[in-house]
Amino acid sequence: MAEELPEDIDTKIVSAVSRLYLPVLTRYHRAKFYGFENIPDKPFLAAGNHSGIHFMPESLLWYGKYYSMEPKIQMMTLSHNITYNAGKFLKLPLKNFGIIEANPETALNALKAGYAVTVYPGSDQDNSKPYSERNHINFFGHIGYVKLALKAQVPILPVVGVGGAETLFVLSSGEKFAETTGLKKWLKLHTWPVYWSFPFGWHVGHLPYFSVPLPAQITISVLPPYSLKKYKPADAENPETVQQINDEILAMMQEEMDKLTKGRIPIIG
Repeated sequence: MAEELPEDIDTKIVSAVSRLYLPVLTRYHRAKFYGFENIPDKPFLAAGNHSGIHFMPESLLWYGKYYSMEPKIQMMTLSHNITYNAGKFLKLPLKNFGIIEANPETALNALKAGYAVTVYPGSDQDNSKPYSERNHINFFGHIGYVKLALKAQVPILPVVGVGGAETLFVLSSGEKFAETTGLKKWLKLHTWPVYWSFPFGWHVGHLPYFSVPLPAQITISVLPPYSLKKYKPADAENPETVQQINDEILAMMQEEMDKLTKGRIPIIG
C-alpha cells in the first residue's frame, strides 16, 4: 500500500544537517565528488550502488552533497522496510528528511508529484556482498527501478560509489542462511552477513553492533542521465525493453567503476 507523501521536505533543516555532517564525513573518508553537474533540474530517478552494511557511506555522502548544493528539486530516498520501521519506532522525523519506505507505488507517486527519488536496486544484497565482489556493479536482478522510471517518464541518473565496502570486510553475504531461515520471505532480507569491523572484530547479521567505519577513501561519481524520452509508460510492461535498459545502465556504471578503481589501493584509495 502506498505511503502518504509529506507535503514538503524541510529543506532548511536537511540542508543544515547536510552542511553539518558532510565536511566531517568528507574529511574522514577523503571523499571525492565527480559529475554533480549532470544532475537534472527536473524530477529524476537516481539509481546507485552502496556497500558497508549499516555504515552506508556512499548513501550519506550522496545525500549530504546533494542537499548542501541547495537543489531545485527536493529528493526522496527509499529505505529498506526494516530500517524505515526502526526509524518510525524511534520516532525519527523521516518524512521531513525525505526518507520513505521502499514501496513502488509510493515512489511513483513521489516522482509524479515532482520529487526526485533515489533508489538502491541491489538492496541488502549489494550492501552486504563479499569483499572480493566490492567493485562489481550488481543489482541482483532487481529491475523494478527501470519500470518505475518508465511509468513516471523521468530520466535515470546512475550514481556510482567506490570505497564503502572497505569500511569493513565482508567474508560472506549469508544469502543461503537468509533463505533457509525465512528471513528472505518474512523480513525481505536476502542476506545475513559475516563481517569484520573495527574495533570488536567479527560479527554476524544485521544487528546494530557498535562499530567504527575504517577511514577508507570514498568517491561518488554521477553519470549523465539516461533519457527515456523514446519510450512510453506502457514499455514498463515489456520485459525485453526493461532488461535492455537495465543492462545498459549496469554497463555504464561498471565502466565508471572500473575507471575509478584502476590502480586503487584498498582503504588508501
